[in-house]
Amino acid sequence: MMLKRFKVSGKLVQFTGAVCVNLCALVYGIVVGWPSPTMQILTSTESPLHSGPLTQHEVSLVNSIMTLGGMTGALIFGWVADRFGRKWPIIVGTMPQIISFILIATAKNVNFLLASRFLSGVAGGAMSVLLPIYVSEISENSIRGTLGSMYGIFYNLGIAIAYIICSYMSFYTVPFVVLVMLVLFSVFILFPESPQYLLLKRRDAEAEKSLKFFRGFSHNEEVKIEFEALKSSVNSSNTNDKLCVQDFKPATTRKAMIITFILLSGRNLCGIFPLMNYTVLIFEQAETGIDSNISAIVVAGIQVIGTVLSAYLTDKSGRRILLISCLIGTGFFFTVIGIYFLLGDLQYNLSSLSWLPITIISGTVFLGASVLNVPVYVLSELLPIKVRSSIATLYVSVQWIFAFLIIQFYLPLAEVLGVYSCMWIFAGWCFFEAIFAYFWLPETKGKSSDEIIQALEGKIK
Repeated sequence: MMLKRFKVSGKLVQFTGAVCVNLCALVYGIVVGWPSPTMQILTSTESPLHSGPLTQHEVSLVNSIMTLGGMTGALIFGWVADRFGRKWPIIVGTMPQIISFILIATAKNVNFLLASRFLSGVAGGAMSVLLPIYVSEISENSIRGTLGSMYGIFYNLGIAIAYIICSYMSFYTVPFVVLVMLVLFSVFILFPESPQYLLLKRRDAEAEKSLKFFRGFSHNEEVKIEFEALKSSVNSSNTNDKLCVQDFKPATTRKAMIITFILLSGRNLCGIFPLMNYTVLIFEQAETGIDSNISAIVVAGIQVIGTVLSAYLTDKSGRRILLISCLIGTGFFFTVIGIYFLLGDLQYNLSSLSWLPITIISGTVFLGASVLNVPVYVLSELLPIKVRSSIATLYVSVQWIFAFLIIQFYLPLAEVLGVYSCMWIFAGWCFFEAIFAYFWLPETKGKSSDEIIQALEGKIK
């Protein structure tokens, strides 16, 4: 609480808190990006594992088992979040990640990697539920979207870091780099629990103290008004401590549940996630003549830029128009790269178009950054606070199942149907989601909880 001695901007405090907590998202991004360059080494005769090179089946299993861990983590920590808050479950949720990288540092065979990836998934599942909710609940309306976007920024930055360090550092050195990053996360312990959760548990004095902390220890009238409005909003949705059927009765709650489910499903079905897991392999299949690792690093860097731009635009242009336009653009790029792979399968000479795959895939992940990130904080904005954690837990768990199926079966499907067919399937989803968002998704930029409910009712355009 040393900050209390100084006069600081509330937005600076919120920004600092969001940065500290999202170091977990940075590490999770490294976890997601780790297989793409590492599997090249582990499947070669130069594999550092005592057991020798991995088979294709083992590669798919190492990649996909993380999603089963993610589902487990989402279920466990989603339940914990309603009972023990957001802050301490986030801290406890980093423990599996620490064990995971210790296992990689001591790995001798594929079993070490399977255990490591499962534990990383548990931590990732916990963070995917807890981080967006915590950041949303500490943020004031004017910067809620920007701070919510930090999850995506740090996540994608982690992927870029993974591509670099895994390509140019030894297999057994990488885990120690990540463990140092997790040590830096310990600064987060200085930040309090979110004021909304404390109000939900009727700990009003602590909630007011937490809100003042995140508003720069301000005692001005605006903070008092915000606290009373927040208290009124939480109390109106908290007639009973336990979740019951009545909590899902409002039409706006059911509509919010449908919207968030479709948008979250799109994070997997839009194709960006498998694209990032198999970036190096896809560039090898495209036969561009450019080093596949370098191409992957360039793409990851562009995705970071896209995420930063998305974070800036989300509180400028709004969530709705940003998501719809990026979905249409992503669908177009997937369509084009599908045509490229089809022409390659038909034995057309594409040497003059060797620049096209890296250009199109860069464009895809640049726009796809918004497709991945906007749903995360739209979920925490649309869902009422009382059902937020429970629904987020359920939905995120289902999305981990989707992720497992897509990552596990992408390679076999691409082999049977052709890479181009997979790209067109992803494009089809992007166009569908854009149409859905146009008709169903309300704008939430700068709106309070009550205003968002009115938007869902159609009273605010």
